[in-house]
Amino acid sequence: MDISYLLFLQNLRESGAGFVSDFMLWMSKFAVGFWPIAMACMVYWVFDRRAGKKIFAGFGLGLLATGFLKLTFRITRPWLRDSRVLPYGDSKVSATGYSFPSGHSTFATGLFGGMAWWQRKRNLFLATVLFGAMILTMFSRNFLGVHTPQDVLVGMLSTVIMMAVSSKIEDWTDKNTKRDIFVIIGGLLLCVGLILYYQSINIAELYDEAGTLVINPKVMKADSFEGIGFVSAFAVCRMFERRFDFDIRLSKKDRFIISVFALIPLYWWFNNIMPICVPFSRALGRYLTHSGTVVYSMIIVPFVMSKIRLPKWMLEKETEVVKK
Repeated sequence: MDISYLLFLQNLRESGAGFVSDFMLWMSKFAVGFWPIAMACMVYWVFDRRAGKKIFAGFGLGLLATGFLKLTFRITRPWLRDSRVLPYGDSKVSATGYSFPSGHSTFATGLFGGMAWWQRKRNLFLATVLFGAMILTMFSRNFLGVHTPQDVLVGMLSTVIMMAVSSKIEDWTDKNTKRDIFVIIGGLLLCVGLILYYQSINIAELYDEAGTLVINPKVMKADSFEGIGFVSAFAVCRMFERRFDFDIRLSKKDRFIISVFALIPLYWWFNNIMPICVPFSRALGRYLTHSGTVVYSMIIVPFVMSKIRLPKWMLEKETEVVKK
């Protein structure tokens, strides 16, 4: 049934306009690139720190869940199950490792979906656009022939569940800040437990008909460290962020301008740490890319903003403290 659906989309793709396929390929790449992360950072830095923190938490736990499910169920890609499935363009290049669930769906749900949920009562049009971007990303994975419907649906549902869990935890700790210690201990223990689990399982190498290695156990295990890096850093940074009050006495406009410049180092880090680390350790590269993103976003930038003091006459005219 799932393969028949992919073949149906493939026939549509091959008989339709090429720009549609190219757009789907672009959307697929955009969803797991830097800019959705940047958008979530802007939410945290400029508009609503608490909402941004919930988006980060749900996204990080979604990454963690996706890595766990991939290495536990080990379901291969559609074209390995049926040679009639022909992925479009270079989409096959980035579709490495196991198919279930879809990591692209995790990214889209955690970031686009998280921001859409935040905006649902504030700006319905923006929330609709963000929700549409999430759905479009999920559909693009089917349209390109690199994921089955169940891959994208489970990727979305597992992330939604993690978003709900993280939101409940945030609300629970807000009632008593002493509960933060349980979050940091629980988060770190979870990450350590998953590392031990990944190292204990045996994954066989898998080659396609052309003799190309399509399932590399070392790569698969290393790629799971993106969720571990994000969640472990978030658990620690969350405690520091709540304990040390970043009193940002800047207007929303000033925060926005500073945030635009703050994205420059983050862009470099997000796109360059992985290539630097791969020759030594792919797992380290994945870990540092995502843990560094969290530390920079939750600690470094807010700390710098809190140290900026504008002249009194400017503060009297317009002062706005970021929501906690």
